[in-house]
Amino acid sequence: MIKAIALLTPIYVTFFWSFVFLIQKGERNHPKTHLGFFMVLAFCLYCTHAIFFSNLYTLYSYFESLYLLTMLSIYPMYYIYILLRTSEDAGIKPQFIHFLPALIFSTLSFICTFFLSPEQRIFYVQDILIEKNLKGINLSSIAGIKGHIFFAARLIFLIQVIYYAFHGIKRVNKHNQFVADYYSNIEGKTLNWIRDLNIIILFVAVVSISFVFIGRSYFTRHEVSLLIPSFIFSALLFGIGFKGNQQTELLEKIEENEDLSLEFEEIKTEYDDKLKSKLIQLFEKDKIYQHPDLRITTISESIGTNRTYISRLINDDFQINFNEFVNGYRVKEAKALLVCTNHQAYSMEHIAEKSGFGSVASFSRVFKDLEGITPGKYRSEKKQTIV
Repeated sequence: MIKAIALLTPIYVTFFWSFVFLIQKGERNHPKTHLGFFMVLAFCLYCTHAIFFSNLYTLYSYFESLYLLTMLSIYPMYYIYILLRTSEDAGIKPQFIHFLPALIFSTLSFICTFFLSPEQRIFYVQDILIEKNLKGINLSSIAGIKGHIFFAARLIFLIQVIYYAFHGIKRVNKHNQFVADYYSNIEGKTLNWIRDLNIIILFVAVVSISFVFIGRSYFTRHEVSLLIPSFIFSALLFGIGFKGNQQTELLEKIEENEDLSLEFEEIKTEYDDKLKSKLIQLFEKDKIYQHPDLRITTISESIGTNRTYISRLINDDFQINFNEFVNGYRVKEAKALLVCTNHQAYSMEHIAEKSGFGSVASFSRVFKDLEGITPGKYRSEKKQTIV
């Protein structure tokens, strides 16, 4: 019973999310559709796990090529999902090279299987895979060749875990920076999901490496221990599916005249102070930060330049990103409203709205990040000081 629960739980989870994502309408390369195919791969992977740990060794020897194919495709598939979430131009076709190891090792394993007798297939699984007895097996035997292919594939998998986790996090951080430089209000955008994605990638990487080193032989002898990796990976896969299903917004295409940035770059000294003056006027006099959905393109259009130059101007002259720049003005406005006697009766929702925040939650989070205390506590402290 325990073994059945351990083997079937990740299968149910991946099947559920495969169904959820693949029945949704959308473009072929839409991230949710791609995540659906990722879940299909994971479903097939855990089906081969179930065959192996059910002691169906002859059947598993045929399905091992599928195991290698899915094992070596999981992280590349997940990495491409990250690309689709963080770039409008990423697609599967240019990333085909990432799947070459999976295709090569699964094909070689599949070919070797047909040169093994039924007895040799059982020997291969029991003696080589479970006992890891490669010392007495040389490359002159088909079982030995198949065994070396399997363990070489596991080594490639370890390399993949490290490579894709590192590059995935690097890609996420780059995307994170773009969001902060483009949006004034990141609540409900992609930042929270990207942050969670970062944690998931790291955790999956650590867990994957740990269980590869432990090996299958330990779990075949201690069936109860199967519950540990089963529940860990089931929870992670469910979390990926849940977060992926919540995600609705993709990066929008930004169309602007990039030549303008080159023009301003050449005459930067002449226009720098003028544009900075216009920028400050927009915020201090016109209070443009009160628009909750303010974006850097709105600023660039008002000033008459492009968003790349404005972003660089804010980064260089104020040493902060666009999101921090706007929120600084919003918090300053909120502080004034919180201590103003005319606004003492106003709710936090009203003050958040008047300051330009999209929600009270966003207002409270940003205010506490900048001031170190909540808006409510700030108001109470200032009220006591006045009294």
